[in-house]
Amino acid sequence: MDRTLAAGVILRRTDPADSAAIREFVSGLSQRTQRLRFFACVAPPSTGLLRALCGTAGRADVLFVTDSEGTVIAHGMAADEVARGGVQSSIGLVVADGWQRRGLGTLVLRALTARAARRGVTSLVLEVLPDNQVMLGIIARRWPDVPAERTSDALVFRPPITAGAGHQAVPAAIRVLPPGNSGARHAPGRSAA
Repeated sequence: MDRTLAAGVILRRTDPADSAAIREFVSGLSQRTQRLRFFACVAPPSTGLLRALCGTAGRADVLFVTDSEGTVIAHGMAADEVARGGVQSSIGLVVADGWQRRGLGTLVLRALTARAARRGVTSLVLEVLPDNQVMLGIIARRWPDVPAERTSDALVFRPPITAGAGHQAVPAAIRVLPPGNSGARHAPGRSAA
């Protein structure tokens, strides 16, 4: 899948300066994509949601992907919490409608999982709507033996993080940059795939 990614795609951590770009990204998602990620339509995002998506409202690990022009095309976050048996991380990710089914959801999930493993997280929590076939497919391919717990509106998966998860490489086609570095000369700012 990685071969279908366009040149110049960049994965990096968010920072508060990315607020306008993240707001534009969320507002540009179709209502269906918003519902699959947030379980509701959220455009434009509230101030609290925007702070969470930028990683400024709590201790979440937040990543996003930009295209060669610096436009946000995918977003993912992992929020850690202490649970029985260790630390678990709740994962949420979303890919822009025009970029879906190109491997970006898998890329973001792989990066968040690897980063969680390095933080000592022992399991993930992925809450997915039953009609989110793309995300269910990603989970089935990555963790085929992990059962789903049914809630009133979602399926919840709790895959363990294996010892080697922290060493998964990000594909060579992707440049990974630190927060605040857009990769461009002019610097600007739940689960669905």
